[in-house]
Amino acid sequence: MKTNNLPKDLRSFQQEDVRNSCINKSIALLKTYDEFAHKGTRGHAAIIAGSDGMMGAAILSAKAAIRSGAGKLTVIVPDRYFTLIHSAVPEALVCSIQDFEERIPTFNALAVGPGLGNTEPTKNLLKKLFSLKLPLILDADAINAISDDSDLLSKVPPGSLLTPHRLEAERLIHQRINDKELINTLYNICNKLNINILLKSHYSILFTSTGEFYVNGTGNSGMGKAGSGDVLTGLIAGLAAQGLDLVDAAILGACVHGLAGDNTRDEIGEDAMCASDLIRFLSGAFKMLRNRS
Repeated sequence: MKTNNLPKDLRSFQQEDVRNSCINKSIALLKTYDEFAHKGTRGHAAIIAGSDGMMGAAILSAKAAIRSGAGKLTVIVPDRYFTLIHSAVPEALVCSIQDFEERIPTFNALAVGPGLGNTEPTKNLLKKLFSLKLPLILDADAINAISDDSDLLSKVPPGSLLTPHRLEAERLIHQRINDKELINTLYNICNKLNINILLKSHYSILFTSTGEFYVNGTGNSGMGKAGSGDVLTGLIAGLAAQGLDLVDAAILGACVHGLAGDNTRDEIGEDAMCASDLIRFLSGAFKMLRNRS
């Protein structure tokens, strides 16, 4: 839902009004495919993710990107994990972090950060990526690395999308503050740096570089589990690769992600649901939107 006034907190929205508004907006963003479309015309997404002990994040992001409608996906991981990615996500191409630069011209959108590790190599990688002319989604450890290096934030390419949860957002601004102050601070950062920020919460808020903001009304508290954000990152990357600008990809991605969460809750309940379940229910979320269009 697009709103005219900055909200004062993350809890005061009317659920049904927000939900219906964001669903209607998302229906309008659904891509219509030519009946002769093929993998070369449906976009090529890329995800840089994973490190020792955190390869689950890379797999979750990749599986969600595969379910986004994109034609191709390349997962960029340390080469010792090639076999793992091939086994877990057989539809994906795999490339090493050392060798991916030659493939950049084939990518239509790039997501960076899930499970990547907040390390010096991550910071050095970001410095290289910031020179690319490519839709860029920054999540998780990409955001944490930016938080640790004040120069990196000012160098984030205009129009890029950051997708922090609350703790990552507070790390980014180096203070713990109430909802109203956090919302205003993120809004001002987007205006100042010409970037977009999707603050992940039960009511996720998208702050845009043009001063607009949107509230997502789908989803539930059962999604507050490890890996849910990785699923959203992969989904947004896949949507952006198909030609949606990052703002529209974030709006549609957040809505579909939340609908998948609602479908998961209805099927197995909030207690037992986990991030892997969200991927299984993405198809139903897309079908729901298309059936209502």
